[in-house]
Amino acid sequence: MSTKYRDMMSSVNYFALVCISALTISFIVSIVVYQLGVPVRAADYIRLNLFVTCCISVPTAIIASLHDFHTRVYQRRLEALAWTDELTGLLNRRFFMRGADEECHRMRRTQRTAAVAILDIDFFKEVNDLYGHAAGDKVLKSIAQIAHAELRGPFDKLGRWGGEEFVVLLSDVTPEHARSVCERLRSRIQTAVIEAGEYQVCVTASFGFCMLSSGSNVMLAIEAADRALYEAKRLGRNRVEMAEYSQLSEVQDMTEFKKRVGVERRRAAANDDDLDDLRAATTSSSPGAQREVRAQLSR
Repeated sequence: MSTKYRDMMSSVNYFALVCISALTISFIVSIVVYQLGVPVRAADYIRLNLFVTCCISVPTAIIASLHDFHTRVYQRRLEALAWTDELTGLLNRRFFMRGADEECHRMRRTQRTAAVAILDIDFFKEVNDLYGHAAGDKVLKSIAQIAHAELRGPFDKLGRWGGEEFVVLLSDVTPEHARSVCERLRSRIQTAVIEAGEYQVCVTASFGFCMLSSGSNVMLAIEAADRALYEAKRLGRNRVEMAEYSQLSEVQDMTEFKKRVGVERRRAAANDDDLDDLRAATTSSSPGAQREVRAQLSR
């Protein structure tokens, strides 16, 4: 059920409830008038019912509708705070990843490719140090607006990854097209003059991107793009670098290595606990406790 349909049904329910309440009250008033023996014609009864109904239902319906409207606005603001970055208004990391996963599912159906890119503002710390954090915030907002203007359709995603880093998902692109979009965005950032209070700030940005296919893991692709980003930094900044498939393999190998290290550490910790139990058992006077611990270690 869509949000618009739910909102419409909520307003209809409010109005129906108010009208039923008003009609009930007018009916009760008519009965009271009849029981008091007041000589009233049938037409006057109808007029009385309509008058009472209008006097009650119209103001109540207006008040209820206004309350419902403000409640919906408040709920939507809370929802926006949950999935957007407060400073830039872009998607936050959590909801960017959700959108990227949805795009991967779409790619599996269409057998198309996409690209994920990370951009980092060069020397952003110096901007904060020279001009102040208010100017730094203005730079972040301006970069977000410039990047948002480069989105090509509803399937492209843009989010703030953290600090001075932004992440972009480009749908249905080739490697050449993805590089072209990143270069165009890099050029726009380089030529932009950002008004930050009394200062005019100019910055550049470095980019790293990685291609996504139908079977790709988004998080691994982002890590590979991050490696390409730092390669762009190493080569002088203000440039675009593409993650090679060998880099993606290195990320996958490193991820598997970290998993194996984690498993071995957990096993080692468990073995340490078992050894502590064995030491405690060997100092115990109960031979049964020693046999039980040794049996557990031999499993």
